[in-house]
Amino acid sequence: MLAVVLRAEGLTKTYRLPAGDVHALEGFEHWFEPGAVTAVVGPSGSGKSTLLNLLAGFDVPSEGGVWLDDEPVHTGNEARRAGLRLRRFGFVFQSFNLVTVLTARENVEFPMGLAGVPAPERRRRADALLERFGLTPRTHHLPFRLSGGERQRVALARALANDPDVLFADEPTGALDSATGREVVAALADVAAEGRTVLLVTHDEALASIASARLRLRDGRLEAIERATPALVP
Repeated sequence: MLAVVLRAEGLTKTYRLPAGDVHALEGFEHWFEPGAVTAVVGPSGSGKSTLLNLLAGFDVPSEGGVWLDDEPVHTGNEARRAGLRLRRFGFVFQSFNLVTVLTARENVEFPMGLAGVPAPERRRRADALLERFGLTPRTHHLPFRLSGGERQRVALARALANDPDVLFADEPTGALDSATGREVVAALADVAAEGRTVLLVTHDEALASIASARLRLRDGRLEAIERATPALVP
């Protein structure tokens, strides 16, 4: 796939409150490299969630902007930004966010249906993704019949269903034990190796260790960029 760059320039989010302005993020700038994992780390209240919401177009900045190559993420109405997220972004969350009344296959097919992919192609892609993550025997299982690790792997398969350029993962191992967490870490490293941009928000040091760059936030500011050779997944 093409090397698509996600970049933030002068990204600022200020909340106007009666008691005074709250600066949730101030002047953030960074280019997120394709084919690499970037981890966003920092204490609670440092601006991690605000940053993710702005980069993904769930919220709009007070100043600055976000671009996916030449396509602005921060402009237009919510319908336009939702369409961009559907076509070009994938998401994995700590709480899985699977639709409880849909099977594993149906959960993976769901975003493809929203994107207008024909039913036979939806099924073909969903089955291939479930096979990739070792979930073929769970194809027809509802989420309550899956383990935590299996649910997160279904969520990862769903995140890749529309072949996104960027994958956002918000504490993806937070609800998992260490063994199943390592499976998800390995899967995310593989996703980056395909040439996608992978952005993690995490407190998990094992997960952050697969990143080639760690962005350390504090009090809404980018405090440091730490670069390292990504650790091998055990």
